[in-house]
Amino acid sequence: MIKEITTRKDITLLVESFYTRVMDDEVIGYIFRDLEHFSWDTHIPVMIDFWCTLLLDEMAYKGNPMIKHIDLHRRTPLTQEHFTRWKHLFFATLDDLFEGERVNEAKKRVEAMEILMLMKIRDSEQQGFIQ
Repeated sequence: MIKEITTRKDITLLVESFYTRVMDDEVIGYIFRDLEHFSWDTHIPVMIDFWCTLLLDEMAYKGNPMIKHIDLHRRTPLTQEHFTRWKHLFFATLDDLFEGERVNEAKKRVEAMEILMLMKIRDSEQQGFIQ
């Protein structure tokens, strides 16, 4: 049954379902299977907090996703293709599980994140870049 996103439990379902798809994905899955640089036990709760903050106004997330992605890019170069695939998988997960205004809000946030992340990652490759 498709429903609206209203609780932390809904966000947990969204995040866990999304990353299940990511793990098996041929384009971005390898990034998340690299256990030397990635910890599921750390990442999933952080992502739940992140999306609860964005969609439920819980103020649970404390961090800087931009710095995290710039650091990741330095170890594993991230491209437009990676972000396009991430967005596709996230949107598909949203659409399969939920409906309503928070789904639309999540999609708007993802669109903005994709643009900003790619811009900052590109900027980080320039001499004199300051995080």
